[in-house]
Amino acid sequence: MTYGRDILILSIVFLVGSLALNLIGPIWPIYIKDYLHASMTELGFVFSISNGVAAVVQILSGFLSDRYGRRRIHALGTLLAAFPPLMYALANGWLDLVPWAALAGFATGLYIPIRWAIVADASSNGKMASAYSWTNISWLIGSTVSPFLGGVAADAFGIRFPFFACFALILAVFPLTLLMRETRRRPQLKTVEANKEHNSGADGYLFAIVLFSLINIVQGVGVGVTSPVISKFALSKFPELDYTFIGILYAIGFGVASIVVQIPASRCSDRFDRRKVMFWTFLVSSPFFLLFAYSRNFVELVLFMFLSNAILNASWPAFQTLMMDATPQSRWGFVNGISATTFWTGIMIGNVLSGVLWDNLGMVAPFYVSAIAIGLSALLPLPLKETRIKKNGDAIRK
Repeated sequence: MTYGRDILILSIVFLVGSLALNLIGPIWPIYIKDYLHASMTELGFVFSISNGVAAVVQILSGFLSDRYGRRRIHALGTLLAAFPPLMYALANGWLDLVPWAALAGFATGLYIPIRWAIVADASSNGKMASAYSWTNISWLIGSTVSPFLGGVAADAFGIRFPFFACFALILAVFPLTLLMRETRRRPQLKTVEANKEHNSGADGYLFAIVLFSLINIVQGVGVGVTSPVISKFALSKFPELDYTFIGILYAIGFGVASIVVQIPASRCSDRFDRRKVMFWTFLVSSPFFLLFAYSRNFVELVLFMFLSNAILNASWPAFQTLMMDATPQSRWGFVNGISATTFWTGIMIGNVLSGVLWDNLGMVAPFYVSAIAIGLSALLPLPLKETRIKKNGDAIRK
């Protein structure tokens, strides 16, 4: 039995979900700060509430999906995710956002680890990196088109309009999750047959999971410390920009940057030592997170955001595939939950720091912390073991 139908449905869910969430992504910090009158510290707090709840939920979600199945939990998380954007649009002050930001985090915590576990469930032997890249492209297409559309819609119809559109899109895609079949019980051959017995025990993958978790936390801080302030930084430095240009910044700097590297990145993951792929992408991307803060015009803003995210995202297939290869299939949901939890924990810490750094050390400070954190994370993959073997039985070239 194959699960091509379910991967197709999941790709549509990824695409529409990304279209929905990225409609509000670029204007979300501006809405909280300028329309709901939050300080920069309070802005970081709102971001951290959602990410903190998501971090708490994801390990449990992954564990339950391994034990009881993925389909129902995934559908529930998708349904719950529809309602926070509607309530955001109806808020009168930033405190009104707190319970709905917590619900958004809870919903995200339910579905995120399950979606990536489904991709692993359905991947053919030796093709997991490519499967992750192609599935990720569905999400990235939305994150490329939607920020621009959200900025245009905010300029044309008011800043609250994209929140209503986000609610409608997520609600519309929910029925598709009910059409998916259960993938958890499908037998799956490991990519590395020689490591089957080794990977089946807790001792075989505990060290790897600890290192992957540390990477997630450190990089989460690096990403989370700037995510609440990028829009405000751009508008503060270049007041002539409108929401449409902010949408373009996100569309190119995040969306296009991530799409163009997916297929080359999966090929690098299949061909080269995955630890070295992670090391070099982490290390080379880090200076551009700081250079963004010293942009002299809008073109440089877009260029430095593009380079930082493109190079960093080239690590994704290697990271995810190496983690799955080091893990027994029966625990894929649980391990994806741990991975998502640690990353979102790092993001939550970064979110809390972002506003505090901005208010106390200046608006450039979060970008210094981001560059340092991403750079330091490059050291963490080196102790990992490459899990693949060549067809002739020799270990892959390091």
